[in-house]
Amino acid sequence: MTYCIGIDGGGTKTLGVLTDLAGSVLTSATVGATNPNDITPEASADRLTELCHTLLEQAGLTHDALRESSLFFGIAGGINHGPTLERLLGDRLTAAALRVRSDAHILLSGEVPTGDGACIICGTGSACFLRRGKELIRIGGWGYLLDSGGSGYDIGRDALEAALRAFDGRGEPTRLTDLLATRLGGGVNTRITEIYREGKPYIAACAPAVFEAARQGDPVAESILRRNARKLAEYIETAWRLLTEDRQTVPDSLPVVMGGGISQKASPYWRDLVASLVNPSVPARITVADMPPVFGAVVEARKQIPDGEEIDFPALRKAFSDSTSV
Repeated sequence: MTYCIGIDGGGTKTLGVLTDLAGSVLTSATVGATNPNDITPEASADRLTELCHTLLEQAGLTHDALRESSLFFGIAGGINHGPTLERLLGDRLTAAALRVRSDAHILLSGEVPTGDGACIICGTGSACFLRRGKELIRIGGWGYLLDSGGSGYDIGRDALEAALRAFDGRGEPTRLTDLLATRLGGGVNTRITEIYREGKPYIAACAPAVFEAARQGDPVAESILRRNARKLAEYIETAWRLLTEDRQTVPDSLPVVMGGGISQKASPYWRDLVASLVNPSVPARITVADMPPVFGAVVEARKQIPDGEEIDFPALRKAFSDSTSV
């Protein structure tokens, strides 16, 4: 094989990169959402196929180059629809190797490429995934109707509720009232129609106001963040229990990488708050991802190439970083 294609597919946009075997990015491109929970698996497969063809064409390659390529797709919704997407993409793309897994898989692979470890996604939604040996275990992240806490949606929703409680006189005054009014273009009580119509992304977009209010010392905002951070700490404690149960030898620590928009934009404050709420008996080493998730897809694509050589992950990481700004 000659090329690797790594894909990071989300609910808003999807990023793809074409690299050589050393990890140097030859070209990159984006398309819209490819989460099969939001659009059909068939529509997702069509869009992902389009993206792969675009990458090849931008690099001056024909579609026949797929026969020399290893493809790895880290897709939001990949846990539920992975086998279906693999079948649909296999029918559309004649790749030498092709796999579909979740976006959590590539977040973890990009930062903890081998061994046991956990990752927390904290964006519009939140979830935790633990790699134990060859098994990837899901913890939480069952959707806003069935699971709550630790996400941009939860933080934004809590902020809107706090502002409405203050407006009614049921809750204490909060800086969130003014900060949300500025963000929304009017008081929360005047934006109810828009909130219900626009849904999760609109509500999650209110989360930055909570971090700003907390920075200004607002106790209501601080309470919201602490409550949601505790949910993520619970993920980490659960991951440690699942990793160590039924094992005679307990590892020295649990590497935990945090990714997603909230983790990226609100850290180190957010990382440190989560870490402070983890039970002291859990030896978690918590970091925030400093590589884009699509790099993890490249790592996995490179692993699929049976050339008999051990992959030099630091060199792969450096080649990728030196050749791209994604």
